[in-house]
Amino acid sequence: MKALIALGLLVTLSACGFTPQGDAFRQGVAVQGAQAYDEGLVNSEFFMCQAASIGSIKRRYGVSESKATAYKELCGAGADADVFEPNMPGEGPL
Repeated sequence: MKALIALGLLVTLSACGFTPQGDAFRQGVAVQGAQAYDEGLVNSEFFMCQAASIGSIKRRYGVSESKATAYKELCGAGADADVFEPNMPGEGPL
């Protein structure tokens, strides 16, 4: 009996997608979700580029020239912000 009720609810709820209200709901979720993910990336870049210590940046991105270059390109760091240190023990590949 419970399985039959669950199946009935599933069919009923899935039908919401075939209505204008279901379309509007889906669109709202998509827009709000995209905004949240965009804001998450902005916050991540702020932390990585402005709030993290230089030691943590060197340990993470200073293990190879390619990672150090990627960090500088992403954060817009100038030439004086060289984080690459040969033979720096790192955390492995990203």
